[in-house]
Amino acid sequence: MPDPLRKMDDLVSALEELRLHVGPADLQVGDRKVNSQLYISLANACLRNRAALLYGGMGANKTTLVNLLGSAFTGLSFDEVENLMITGHPEQTEEKIVGFIDPRQWSCPPASSPDSSRSSPHPGSSIRPELSSSSFDEEADAIQVLWTPWARSRWKVINEINRFPSGKQNLFLELLQKRKVSYAGKTLDLGDTCYFATMNPDFSATYPLDEALLDRISISVPATQPDFLASLALAEREKEVWELAESLPYFAPEEFESLPGMVAAVSLDSQVELSIISLLRDFTLCERAPAFDKTQLSGGSKPSRGLCAGCHYFNNPEVCCWQVDEGLSDRVRQDLRSYTRAMALLLGLGGSGEMIEVLRAVAPYVIWHRVSPNRTMLERPPYYGARRLLYVKDLVEKSINRTLNERGEMNMIFAQAVDGDISPKDAMEKLSGYDDPIARLDYLKALERMV
Repeated sequence: MPDPLRKMDDLVSALEELRLHVGPADLQVGDRKVNSQLYISLANACLRNRAALLYGGMGANKTTLVNLLGSAFTGLSFDEVENLMITGHPEQTEEKIVGFIDPRQWSCPPASSPDSSRSSPHPGSSIRPELSSSSFDEEADAIQVLWTPWARSRWKVINEINRFPSGKQNLFLELLQKRKVSYAGKTLDLGDTCYFATMNPDFSATYPLDEALLDRISISVPATQPDFLASLALAEREKEVWELAESLPYFAPEEFESLPGMVAAVSLDSQVELSIISLLRDFTLCERAPAFDKTQLSGGSKPSRGLCAGCHYFNNPEVCCWQVDEGLSDRVRQDLRSYTRAMALLLGLGGSGEMIEVLRAVAPYVIWHRVSPNRTMLERPPYYGARRLLYVKDLVEKSINRTLNERGEMNMIFAQAVDGDISPKDAMEKLSGYDDPIARLDYLKALERMV
């Protein structure tokens, strides 16, 4: 019987032994340390309709790694997967990306009409034939689109996505949102697909990524150039990448198809579910934002522009909401649940207390590209204005620790009120003694509606 998880372990071992991926064990998950670039990419391959972004400088093995994984999971050769990939540049056209109208459908001369015996109009005269709406419908139905291999593939790689201008980026936003692609009035249903994108730092030929597109990117992982030991290991590689790729284990179609179901079978305990919701609220709550939703803020009304200067929680290092400008949408909750499950499946975790450690490890990579940290806080040691992922990781750690420890009694009171074990009024009286933004702005507000 096929065992996709055993083959996944074989794939990781083969990538290391063949020197196709050599990276530091920089991701701590409980007692285990793994390479974040590799394992987050593998987690994304276990899911469908999620987009993973690999961000880093040139030569960081971003594109090669994704294409190697694509070869293993789809059963195609490395060259075939590489040919499926699209690469960003300002002159890249929609026709090269998704498809174009088939010119062969008009290569045959039209059938002669009953009026063909009539004399032709005088040269230079202009006669516009009257066409009914049904004629237009028939013409539209007759259009045939040749979809590109990339559009039809279920393993989609967008290389150097920030070299696409903003207008071209809208194509990917629509694609991730609708899971369909349209051209010339025709629509192609993409089905369940794995999405990967790579991105280099800002260069002269790059463009900023649209914020709406960034929110559609489910997870982002930094990719670093090889260190000293990795460079020594790579020096031992005597064959080309495409030759070594032939030695990788390949997944059968049924094995690749079974991965999302295996992820969905991983259960999340109540502790993890509560921590995910509280994490979203910690990043989003802001007393001065409309409906306590920071996604509605714009321009000079952001926390970094002074909005929170008079707030009760301003400058409290244990509170997250004033330390980032944006809030987190429910899409982040879905991504946190999906990648926590996928990473737990890959590492064989799921026991008591293990899932919360997986969430601690995964959450910063799901969040850090979606928020803008407070510059004053980010520029302090140990971040020095550059270590943005570490900054978000520390905020995540504070939120989860607070949910599991200081908020334990507060959460119990609210749960008892919701379950009807105590009256909402009694619960409100008890919760009013907690100086916590979730108690004041979430729990009390919810209980007021129950009175």
